[in-house]
Amino acid sequence: MPDLPGHVAVIAGGLSHERDVSLASGRNLVRDLRALGVDVSAYDFDRNLLHNLERDKVVVALPALHGQLGEDGEIQTLLELIGMPFVGSSSNACRVAFDKGSARELLRRGGIPVPDGVSLSAQTFRDVGATALMEHVMERLGERVVVKPTRGGSALGVTGVDGLAELPSALVGTYAYYDEAIIERFYDGIDVSVVVLDSDEGPRALTPIAIDFAKGHEFDFSARYTAEYVGLARPELPDPLLARLGEVAVEAHRVLGLRDVSRSDFIVSPDGSFVVLETAITPGTTETSVFPFACTVSGTSLGEVARDLLLRALSR
Repeated sequence: MPDLPGHVAVIAGGLSHERDVSLASGRNLVRDLRALGVDVSAYDFDRNLLHNLERDKVVVALPALHGQLGEDGEIQTLLELIGMPFVGSSSNACRVAFDKGSARELLRRGGIPVPDGVSLSAQTFRDVGATALMEHVMERLGERVVVKPTRGGSALGVTGVDGLAELPSALVGTYAYYDEAIIERFYDGIDVSVVVLDSDEGPRALTPIAIDFAKGHEFDFSARYTAEYVGLARPELPDPLLARLGEVAVEAHRVLGLRDVSRSDFIVSPDGSFVVLETAITPGTTETSVFPFACTVSGTSLGEVARDLLLRALSR
């Protein structure tokens, strides 16, 4: 394995609601890369970033930013502007994939099953009024729905709703994170995530990972990052179904035009049917994240995968 020829930047932090998650992801990446002998430092996404990258003669960057400015194409645009190689998707692909509504429409057109849902802006919610809208939404989607911002991650602003009376307050909570929400049908089943990595032979899926959230914490931000609330394991599903989930994750990666790495999140129903909830552009690398666990059960490690992706970025 060739060495990385110079200083590497892991860019983490930023000012989104997911800052703390990003910092945790960045710390783990820096630790694991240093353990492999990589010359790497963490850099915050602030007004000094470009100056610091140039001052330290950074040769390649690995963004570990989550949410706004990290997955919406902004950091990618800045790195493209200064001609710095970086791990991850292009700015144009990020802009499309980060918006759940746009991404889902592309996936649907590509034949990938996605949840039935309705997008609703805060402006429409205020101007038309909750009463006039909510009954129609429930009539179409059923009494159990999930409300989430069209942009963002880490379950921030996500609420499970059981009945018409709970829906208006759930929307108000979601609008605190972004001014457009998706109301989607609730799908009963197990959460399964599949990480996809680019390789010389094309994108390939790592071992699918089942996520088990403690009862009452299915839509909770803290559950994503508290070990006692979340469990990761190989799914107890038939091998042909696991293979199919991997194929669909690879296809989602391709349809959205993503590069290097992505993570598709599924709900798999008891009858074997499934939907893709979303495809993440920058998978988390915290202690409770799927990405590091998937690397381990697939016979590699987070540090080795990150090093390989950095080398790929340099070779482009």
